[in-house]
Amino acid sequence: MVVADLADTAFDLGTHLNGDAVERVVTASAIRRVIVDTEPDCVVVTGEAPDGAWRRGVDTVRAVDSTLPVVLVAPDGSERLAAAAVEADVAAYVNRAAESDPGGRLAAAVEAAVGQGSGDRPARSGSAAEDTRIDHYRTLVETAGDPMYVLDADGNLRLYNDAMAERVGYEDADLVGESVERFTTADSLATADAAIERLLANGGGTHETVEIDLLTAADERVPCEVSLAPVRDDDGAFTGSVGVIRDITDRRARERELERDKRIFETVPDVIFAVDADGIVETTNERASDVFGIDRADLIGRSYTDLLDADVVGREAVDRYLETIARLLDSDTDAPGRFEVTLTTPDGRDRTYEVHVTLRSIDGEFRGTVGVMRDITERTRREAELERQNERLERFASVVSHDLRNPLEVARGRLELARERGDDRHLEHVDSAIDRMETIVDDLLALARQGTAVQDTQLVRLDRIARSAWEVVDTGEATLTVASDCTVRADGSRLQQLFENCFRNSVEHGDNDATSSPVSVRVGLLADDGRPDGFYVEDDGPGIPADQRDQLFEYGTAGSDGGMGLGLAIVKDIVDAHDWRIRVADGTAGTGARFEITGVTVREQ
Repeated sequence: MVVADLADTAFDLGTHLNGDAVERVVTASAIRRVIVDTEPDCVVVTGEAPDGAWRRGVDTVRAVDSTLPVVLVAPDGSERLAAAAVEADVAAYVNRAAESDPGGRLAAAVEAAVGQGSGDRPARSGSAAEDTRIDHYRTLVETAGDPMYVLDADGNLRLYNDAMAERVGYEDADLVGESVERFTTADSLATADAAIERLLANGGGTHETVEIDLLTAADERVPCEVSLAPVRDDDGAFTGSVGVIRDITDRRARERELERDKRIFETVPDVIFAVDADGIVETTNERASDVFGIDRADLIGRSYTDLLDADVVGREAVDRYLETIARLLDSDTDAPGRFEVTLTTPDGRDRTYEVHVTLRSIDGEFRGTVGVMRDITERTRREAELERQNERLERFASVVSHDLRNPLEVARGRLELARERGDDRHLEHVDSAIDRMETIVDDLLALARQGTAVQDTQLVRLDRIARSAWEVVDTGEATLTVASDCTVRADGSRLQQLFENCFRNSVEHGDNDATSSPVSVRVGLLADDGRPDGFYVEDDGPGIPADQRDQLFEYGTAGSDGGMGLGLAIVKDIVDAHDWRIRVADGTAGTGARFEITGVTVREQ
């Protein structure tokens, strides 16, 4: 026997042939020599791909002795390779990887092929040639481990193997002569017929793989992949087809899972990413384009150092990422690491992200990370607002338990004295206490209003808001100048309240005792490197001592009106609610107080 290993699969087929005399060759010329010199009963070729080098071995055998049976052995076969074996007219096909006893299967295939080819090998013609061809296919079908069948030109079963009968659930029935329509859907039949027609139109000699649905005896629909090849007689006329089937139920399920995961991957509002051990971005979703301002394709394949150099990500983000990886590598837990980082988005806004990172490893070797970035800016704002509200509740409790109780007790005591002594002068103290309580109640209402966070902003005229605020404050003879008609993005009502409290503070504390002149207040724009970044409120009064500025915005910094000292604390709350910043400085002329509010979106007219 000749074993031809033209595919160079490097395994010894001779050990599986039950001691038969085997001569192993590796070239086509050697096959020709051995066939002529030894007159073998069978040739075994090995192949790994449908169009592999094994075909040259089959062609060489056919050129020397067209009746010599050939068995194709595949180390790890496929239905495409099986279909190619049919198309190449080999006597048997053995898929080693699919067999529990590949040696036994090979020996049986060789024995069947030799038995088929024994005798005087008469020339084939007419019906005898057709019978010989069917016998040949019978050997191939019966020795194949995959579900396999042969149809006649009308689509009726001529041959099938046990694997095919088991797949469709008719193990105990004789299916020869049954129409293929019994085992598949109309759409699948049309798909297979179209494939055969394409093969016939191309002149034959090839195979095609399509997907169909098999119908089982239990009326179940099984998705399958079938490799088809036409069968021809010696004159080239179409006499039927042969097919090798693979159940792709599991593959379809995996494809559905993959599609589901892909939809989740692309539709979640978070950034999902995978980075290899060298810091190269392997994949990410479209959300990353919104966060980093470049196309996803421009992120994939680049290292974090490259992205850092290109100002796509900031140093803080990279450092926190590397610190988290180092911490996870030093720990014994599989739990993900977590950190928060602030990034500047393409529209120039700072957003806070919560990043979860999990290590990827194979056999204990670090292979990179997968991670999720979630925008928690709004959550952080809500948490900050909740904290502010809790502080206000504490202030309310303090006011109710102390500030409001004191004038109430004064009023009650004076009222009792007035009743006992009939002295109406005590009622004046009652009236003062009531005034004091009224002031405190007003301050409480103002404080309560600050519990509403800024939910919606729009572009509003700075000059109009400032002048509206000036009209509702008791400003006496003070004057206002607004040096800009720009627009700012803000909650208009809250911005007016900010101006009201700033103006009230200037008027109440800003009278210039040295000149006895009324205070002047000015509102204007601030710029950062020539770019508008906010606005200021400035007066020409005595100013605010430097040692008092740190406590200026704190609750309880009492005003001259006997109130709770909430005016500037409310200003600070409004600034914080907009994510702005505020600082106190001296006036432009070196005197007076100047409040500078920055971080504001400004558009000049």
